[in-house]
Amino acid sequence: MIARQRMQHVSSGGLALLVHGLLLFGLMLGVSWKNPPHLPIEADIWTDLPAPPQPIIPPEFAPQPDPLPEPLPAPEPVLAKPVQAEIALEKTEKKRLAAELLEQKKQAELQRQIEKKLAEDKRAEELHRIEQDRSEKQRIEKERVEKERTEKEKREQSRRLIDQDLARQMREELDAETSQLRAMQDRAKASKQTRVVRDFQERIRGKIRDVLILPQKMKGDAEVIFQVSLLPNGEVLRVTLVRTSGQPLYDGAVERAIFKASPLPLPSEREVAAQFREGLTLKFRPSEDAAGPH
Repeated sequence: MIARQRMQHVSSGGLALLVHGLLLFGLMLGVSWKNPPHLPIEADIWTDLPAPPQPIIPPEFAPQPDPLPEPLPAPEPVLAKPVQAEIALEKTEKKRLAAELLEQKKQAELQRQIEKKLAEDKRAEELHRIEQDRSEKQRIEKERVEKERTEKEKREQSRRLIDQDLARQMREELDAETSQLRAMQDRAKASKQTRVVRDFQERIRGKIRDVLILPQKMKGDAEVIFQVSLLPNGEVLRVTLVRTSGQPLYDGAVERAIFKASPLPLPSEREVAAQFREGLTLKFRPSEDAAGPH
């Protein structure tokens, strides 16, 4: 567009110069024909025609300039067909190489992602295995501690049972020994008391026999039994007929002899003496001339 305007401007200037030249040439011919005196000639040479005066137009009514048209794209140079074919082939090859490069990049990215995923899976598997190993070790350690605790409790319980059995056996043996000793002591004591009782029974019989006066003309040999109650000092408190001999004279003579022999001799041991005080049974037969406690 600018080049076209420049061509138009150059054409207008040339035309103006041509018109001025023709006008000057006409003037020179006219002057020569009239033979005027030779006077100096002055002329102004215009390279461009003066612009006509422009009318004054208010700004609001002034026409807006047309927008400049967009420049046309430069025409592609016309090349020979073989060159175009080579260019097209080169473009195709570039596209193929670009596609191959893109595919390689995609494959490389995919391979990298796969390797990353495999590495993550391997790491996760390794962590899982480590966690399983730690859990297994903790379980084994817990089982070991629990087993040791259980075995310790069993040993302690077994020891306690053994101690209890030993203590029980010792108590039983001690109790048995104590019982045996007590039995021996009781037997010894009983034997001693029996000897003491027999001894004092003989003394009592002897003392009563010494004061017993048998009645005349007794018949038979029937036995009479008396229950005698004594005071702690041996005094006769009460004499009770338990069974008569059938001979009142004999029964009365024995009762009088018991009271007459009071106080009866008693052992010094309280337990043995208590046997006499709690109740002394005296049996008498005329044939024996005495009464013996049983």
